[in-house]
Amino acid sequence: MPFGKVRPGALKNRKFDGMKKSDLKMLPRFMGDEGGKFFTVQFRCSERPKAHIVFVPPFGEEMNRCRALVAEQARNFAASGYACTLIDFYGSGDSQGELYDASLQIWQENIRRTIEELQREESLPVVLWGLRLGAFIALDFAAKSGVAIDSIVLWQPVVSGARYVTQILRQRVAALAGKNLAPETTAQIREKLAAGERVEISGYTVGGVLMDDVESLSLAGMTALCSGKIHWLENVSEPGEALTGATLKAIEQLKSLQNEVQVHPFTGPQVWQLHKRDALPELISITSSLLP
Repeated sequence: MPFGKVRPGALKNRKFDGMKKSDLKMLPRFMGDEGGKFFTVQFRCSERPKAHIVFVPPFGEEMNRCRALVAEQARNFAASGYACTLIDFYGSGDSQGELYDASLQIWQENIRRTIEELQREESLPVVLWGLRLGAFIALDFAAKSGVAIDSIVLWQPVVSGARYVTQILRQRVAALAGKNLAPETTAQIREKLAAGERVEISGYTVGGVLMDDVESLSLAGMTALCSGKIHWLENVSEPGEALTGATLKAIEQLKSLQNEVQVHPFTGPQVWQLHKRDALPELISITSSLLP
């Protein structure tokens, strides 16, 4: 389901803090230059918003699995008085281009262009909100772009670009084995990408530039990313369960680089991994309470 479509009945007779569904607006549009246009949709209330929230999406099928959840959170942000803009990166979703032609530089420019357009229309504080790989990309953008970011909201962030790429490549390894096709190792897939070949992984054809870009993502040097807090929301199987060692290490590294990180564990299904749609009411509830 694209961001621009709302599940039938989702807003029927629903009110947010006294706000009617007629007070919420959904504004789809394309940004960017001809040949490189990317799709966005903004959820907002009828009043002047408190801030711009810009959503940085996850990679591939994880985005499709989370679209309904993301749209629900965007409506909640709008009902709380924010203008929340969701991006389909170039080469994905309803945007122009092909995924194999995408790069991290192009995607970072999509974020920058979105913020610049929004700020030209209404000069407001900017909040970045990212999911999975999008959360890591949001941190990288805040570190390198020079754009003033007020706060950052991270949903289940990827903490290692190299490890994430390996996980993606293993999906191809498993798919080939499941179809009784000639096997490949992750090293062989990397060689193909490095040689300029396009590789299909879980229905998406990717190129080596994007995979190299993602693999190079690192928390090193991410100093003072925003003027407020980084809200880190992490899934745990049950209340009180400790976070994984890799997650704790990443959080401590961000804190050591002068970032204020507030951790918010939540329970529920890992929607980004599920083929069937599911709800995460605790995640929605916590996230909706983070910003004033």
